[in-house]
Amino acid sequence: MSPPVTEVDVPAAKHAPPRAPVPAKPNNPMLGAALMTLAAALFAGLNGLVKYASNLGLDPLQISFLRSIFAAGAMMPFLIRPILANGFAYLKPVRPGLMLFRGLSASIGVMLWMTAVTMLPLAEVTAISFTAPLFATIGSALLLGEIVRARRWSAIAIGFVGVLIILRPGMIPLETGVFWAIGAAGGMAVAALVIKLLTRTEPADRIVFWTNVILTFGTLGPAMWVWQPMTMEMWLVGIAMGAVGAISHIFLTNAFAVADASIVLPFDYTRLPFVAVVGFFAFGETSDLVTWLGAGLIAASAFYVARREQQIAKKAQSAART
Repeated sequence: MSPPVTEVDVPAAKHAPPRAPVPAKPNNPMLGAALMTLAAALFAGLNGLVKYASNLGLDPLQISFLRSIFAAGAMMPFLIRPILANGFAYLKPVRPGLMLFRGLSASIGVMLWMTAVTMLPLAEVTAISFTAPLFATIGSALLLGEIVRARRWSAIAIGFVGVLIILRPGMIPLETGVFWAIGAAGGMAVAALVIKLLTRTEPADRIVFWTNVILTFGTLGPAMWVWQPMTMEMWLVGIAMGAVGAISHIFLTNAFAVADASIVLPFDYTRLPFVAVVGFFAFGETSDLVTWLGAGLIAASAFYVARREQQIAKKAQSAART
């Protein structure tokens, strides 16, 4: 998920006119919760489509490209307005190298994720994906120099205990897909960390545009190595993956726009019951109580970490204004 856009402080001129009051952010918790729940349901549907595409015989790398190119096509109409308003120069990134790195890390994350989805039960791979905020917090401390205190380190440790509960090393065989899922969570975390840096100089719609472009080309090369002829059913599934992914992203973005993150974040974890339903009815997958226990620990720790980060950010903003 994309973090909120941060403000960039610009020194005021000596006789600059007073700033216009910043409009208050809408606060509609019910709408925010509904939008996040819809995004979670669509996310579950997207993963079901990925597994279905795999059952049709498509390689995860080819699936990754199909999802990327059709999602880019679905997102482009929403980017026309800022381009018309500001011209094509608006798309020029301030930090092109960082933008490229963000897109490539997202590409790797998507390919690893698609591979994991085709190899593991949907509920298990979704539960492991909840570790992405935990990896991001570790990265923010090690790479960005952010201060992470004992309570958040404790929450991170509890989250990874949840991973061990799900995987039960030494008790059940570790499947290869587990490593792909953990790698995908790491890729998501890297992408989130880079967004924190990019939003200091780049508007959100520019980041969305270049992410879609780089994702498409970043997944094209690997897809060419495994490409196979497509049936009409495969093309339709690919189009559906792109459309569902794009709409899910729009719902998620608007959820954060209309309500505080602390309100809408818990509803992101409804992804797990949604994918469990899809996995059971579409593919006959079942999850035991231990998996749900581990998932609960991961989700609770990730939510606590995200909530603490938001509280710290609000305190810093309040201190800067005084």
